[in-house]
Amino acid sequence: MGIEILRGNEFRKALLSGIIKVQDLREELNRINVFPVPDGDTGTNLAETLNGGLRVLLESANLKLCEIIRRFSEALLFSAKGNSGTIISQFFLGLAEWVKGKDSLTTAEFADALLNAKNVVYDSLENPVEGTIITVIRECADFAQEIRESIRDFRIFFKRLHHKAEEVLKRTPEMLPKLREKKVVDAGAYGFVLLIRGIMEYIEGKRVETVHELPANSAKIIEEEKIEHRYCTEAVVKADGLDKKKLALLLGTLGSSLLIAGAGGLFKIHIHTNWPQKVFEILKEKGTVLKQKIDDMLEMNIFARKKKFGIVVDSSADIPLEISQEYGIHIIPLQILIGDKTFIDGIDIDRSQVLEKLVYEKVKITTSQPDYGTIEKTIKEGLSKNQNLLVISLSSKLSGTYNSIRIVSSKYPNVTLFDSRSLSLGIALQALRAAEKFQDGYEIQEVIDHLRNIQRKSLFVLTLDTVKYLIRSGRVSNLKGGLADFLGIKPIISISSDGTLENIGKALGIRHSLSKIKKILKHRLNPYQIYDFGVAFCGEQPLVEELETFIKANFRYRKIIKNEIGPLLSVYAGPGAFGVVAVPVY
Repeated sequence: MGIEILRGNEFRKALLSGIIKVQDLREELNRINVFPVPDGDTGTNLAETLNGGLRVLLESANLKLCEIIRRFSEALLFSAKGNSGTIISQFFLGLAEWVKGKDSLTTAEFADALLNAKNVVYDSLENPVEGTIITVIRECADFAQEIRESIRDFRIFFKRLHHKAEEVLKRTPEMLPKLREKKVVDAGAYGFVLLIRGIMEYIEGKRVETVHELPANSAKIIEEEKIEHRYCTEAVVKADGLDKKKLALLLGTLGSSLLIAGAGGLFKIHIHTNWPQKVFEILKEKGTVLKQKIDDMLEMNIFARKKKFGIVVDSSADIPLEISQEYGIHIIPLQILIGDKTFIDGIDIDRSQVLEKLVYEKVKITTSQPDYGTIEKTIKEGLSKNQNLLVISLSSKLSGTYNSIRIVSSKYPNVTLFDSRSLSLGIALQALRAAEKFQDGYEIQEVIDHLRNIQRKSLFVLTLDTVKYLIRSGRVSNLKGGLADFLGIKPIISISSDGTLENIGKALGIRHSLSKIKKILKHRLNPYQIYDFGVAFCGEQPLVEELETFIKANFRYRKIIKNEIGPLLSVYAGPGAFGVVAVPVY
């Protein structure tokens, strides 16, 4: 059965699939990055640009297609990095402009939206250079016009579009001598092809793969060369009535690779220049500079290298997106089994879908540790960016995940595995602490010693609004759990020093549970000690705000991280669950 109408949620998931493709091969894109400057960052820039829209996509399941694309395009405008990243942001701005007010699209309408996106991209460029990402965008948009009426099934439409993109990509070396000399295709163009490939594969119903192997010849093509304009200069400017053509004339004399993206009062400017401060002075005269960045491309060209230490967690950590992005924390996804289908935690199923199936459908839902292939791919990805890795896993007493990671990581001498003896934000706070210690110059063993020390002095308390989801998963007997639910008893659970769950109390009603948690915190935490707190919750839970207020009023804290429990743990906790973790700071 064909797909003749593309709606918001389908396109949202397809975009996520496309972003994963770019993320997976960003190191290959960095490797072949030789134009306009061989600074080895095109893959990173594209991945980070698209990552800027991830939170929008993850939180937009119930929005109209036009609203999803609008929010996504606005997020990209702020996160756009590098020449290709800025062009990608402009492409989605053009899509958003055309689909305004639409709930869904036909292939003909999508073709027209692509045409508008192409025009917006070209209008933003001072000197369009063919043989780059813009060539693939242009030829794909023109080709879509040719097939807009004859092909109405999106599965076939995207397959043909991807085939066209691949064909154009192969021709990019013919258009740019530098590509031909190095025998590579354009990195930005390849990134756009990967985005289309991921979208196509999702629409075709293929399983989303999380990481791909890099080619055997993965040495970066980064050579020291004379760079005419040293600084990649970027800014986000708020300015009503900005004349883009006049601004282009002013800035054009200061450098090359000028791109002015945006509309409606918000603009992203990208330029390679030797006078970044002059660029900012001009922009400040035109409006308000909301964000600015300068990258020394000469330094990037000469000193491109791996970080000394990196961190990996599994997806049960529920680590907030902004923390994982800021510290480059890699995530091994666990699996969720619904009926006879397997889903990847947080990738091809989100928490809202899990909760919906838990509450409204009677299908059996359970979880599974990651397979060895997924673990190894994540470790290899981490090692492509870091000399050493610290993997912090879900408590070995709660899952076989730790043992699976141990088996795989034992093959890599520069990978160290650490048992968090915790779950959810307890893992996330340990990962954050490790990242901070590495930045402070700590070595692996020093970080492990620190984590073991704070484990002994940490506290994790959780309560459930109902135990019926634990019953359904087989973790609690039907008789005991059913009686507890019938009587309105809410269990209060903690994590012992060895990483096992223990029932430390019960309450009649969820508000009584909050009162008990407050008493436990007051009793067990040192009022003179500074803590990092994590507040985790599942679905809507109004008592979370009251819990946060209580923490602020009664304890000394450095950070309070709030995050919803992810898809995996939602299977057991169920809606209404909430808890707190406290980790001492020293």
